[in-house]
Amino acid sequence: MGLNGILSGALTSLQANTSALKVTSQNIANLNTANYARRVVDFGNLGAAGSPVGVTIEDVRRVSDQYLTQEALTATSTSNQYNAQSTAFDQINTFLGAPGDGTALTTKLNNIFTALGAAQLSPTASVNQGSIVNSMKSLASSISSLSGSLDSLGNQTDAQLGQSVQQASTLIKQVYDYNQLIKTAGAHGNQDTTYLDQRDAALNSLSQQMDIKVTPQDDGSVLVTTQDGLNLVSDSYATLSYTPGGNGVYGTIQAQDTNGSSGNPIGTPQALDSHLTSGTMRGLIDMRDATIGGLKAEVGNFAKTVAQSFNQVHNSNSAYPAPTTMDGSNTGLLASDSLNFSGQTTISLTDSSGTEQHTAAIDFTAGTITVDGSSTYGFGNSIGAFATQLDSALQSVGGSASFADGQMSLNGGSNGLVITNPTATAGQRAGTGFSQFFGLNNLFTTSVPNITTTGMVAGDNLGLAADGQVNFILKNTAGDVATKINVPITAGMTVGDAVSAINTALGSYGSVSLSPTDGSISVNLASKYTNGGYQLQVSSDTTSRGTTGISLTELFGLGANTVGQQAVDFSVNDAIANNPSRIALGKAMPGSNQLIGSGNSDGLMALQALASGKQSFSKAGSLAAQTSSLGDYASAVYQDIATKSSDVTSNQTTQTDRLTEAQSRLSSNSGVNLDEELSNMIIYQRSYSASARLLTTVGELYDTLLAIK
Repeated sequence: MGLNGILSGALTSLQANTSALKVTSQNIANLNTANYARRVVDFGNLGAAGSPVGVTIEDVRRVSDQYLTQEALTATSTSNQYNAQSTAFDQINTFLGAPGDGTALTTKLNNIFTALGAAQLSPTASVNQGSIVNSMKSLASSISSLSGSLDSLGNQTDAQLGQSVQQASTLIKQVYDYNQLIKTAGAHGNQDTTYLDQRDAALNSLSQQMDIKVTPQDDGSVLVTTQDGLNLVSDSYATLSYTPGGNGVYGTIQAQDTNGSSGNPIGTPQALDSHLTSGTMRGLIDMRDATIGGLKAEVGNFAKTVAQSFNQVHNSNSAYPAPTTMDGSNTGLLASDSLNFSGQTTISLTDSSGTEQHTAAIDFTAGTITVDGSSTYGFGNSIGAFATQLDSALQSVGGSASFADGQMSLNGGSNGLVITNPTATAGQRAGTGFSQFFGLNNLFTTSVPNITTTGMVAGDNLGLAADGQVNFILKNTAGDVATKINVPITAGMTVGDAVSAINTALGSYGSVSLSPTDGSISVNLASKYTNGGYQLQVSSDTTSRGTTGISLTELFGLGANTVGQQAVDFSVNDAIANNPSRIALGKAMPGSNQLIGSGNSDGLMALQALASGKQSFSKAGSLAAQTSSLGDYASAVYQDIATKSSDVTSNQTTQTDRLTEAQSRLSSNSGVNLDEELSNMIIYQRSYSASARLLTTVGELYDTLLAIK
């Protein structure tokens, strides 16, 4: 090799090692930079006519392993899913308290039975009555407070979902923009642009919000989809949108494919929820719909059954002395509705000692009211006609009755009111006793009708104040929406007409049916939707029955999400809460001159028997339909949440470990190792020095040669 060849080799070596030192310095400078992938230098030979004449840098490679990168993204997504759920479970467990402590529903329920037990020997003592009522108020307050807390948490979770969707949409656009910049840089020969690291940072942030699959393309761009293939970034990009809902009614995330050049939408938007398998968004959706929504339904189911069981007993008994007024609950019924009661009921008026003064014997089957065994008042088969004649009958003995805005009220004047039923022919509507149906002596009250076996028939007029509309959504907890239907309900419709209108709108998805025996409405979905975990939910209802303020779906308890409303504003009857002496701890003795006495505790014993009595619970949340005691059902609610919380904690630990391992392996492959970079720097520096010495030597040789004469 001549001196010129040696000179060329030294110069190219200087240049190559200078570039290599820059790459190494860049690696060291980014030692702690997140998502930075180290660069390595690939050297090659320069040659002419088969003879090496120097060294060159063939490529500066960004070290990245697609498998490890995808595993880290997937692990990040799954870890964030359970992190989001764990945070929400911490709040739920705070709301619920632990079984056995002073705040749990199980403890509050047990306190009622403890207070009832302590009052057995002296049921009319004010201190005992006050203790019983206070324990009931405490349970009611806890139920109502828990319902409100769950509503707030559901809305908070939904708001977080909206923020997560917005962040994900922004990151998707960023990845698309980085793709364009990387392709442009590659076209100009720059294969090592910093946009690659910035895109990786955006992809990592996106994986926190949702699960993604990343596929590198030959032009340096990446194709990003959900795990099941829904496009997020390609030649176009997805724009995500979501409008937060509230009060248990929530929408779906929309993904709109968008033209990258013009920003115009392409095609129709798609629901994204069902395409999400992990990530913060999946965790929030699961918590909002399955866990929080399910727990709210379970608490509502508990509240409904507590009210029905306690009210049934309380309406069958009486306080001593008997109350002079009874104001029922809002049944949602109208004066024009069919009465549809059968059997017999007696309203007795007693003096302060419990001695019977007058009786109004009601025979619903015969349509008569007989006062004190002589005067008879006939009534037709409408609630209004009955209320009018009952008022006339009671007025004849110093009392009165009225029915307005869905509420029945009785007044005994100077006498107390005691309602009894003949054992064999008790007055009932759809299996519910007269006093309980109208809530005349209720212990617990709910914000919507507690009795959804309405006793209505298909021919009954809906009696709406104005035309309205009921909107339904058929949806499962994974976020799949089978259909949304809007059902116009006009003021002139009958109950049967409304049922038909709903069925027409549902079509092949299912149907609803009105029971001819008890006037309840049941939902029957097509098998594919039942098996898929779908539920028919009410998204809005603008109907209102007359002046009651009760909507069609509230009256019948229609919609899987309406049971949770039973726990909203759950409370003890104001009349009893403000005057504990009105609690019915005695039992009337028909046929006896002393109708109700001070020492009678049969009503108290009946209430206490609810501790072990079996109640029928409908399916709600994750709990199947069952027959159990109130306490056992409350315990089942806690066990359900405890199991779910434990599962999330376990999964969180597992996925955090998985993420740590994935990041460690990715870092070992792509991350900067300081010792390795310092070793490379020494090698490149020595190579640089050697090349410089070679240049010096060649210069000296040239000087020597030029000095020869």
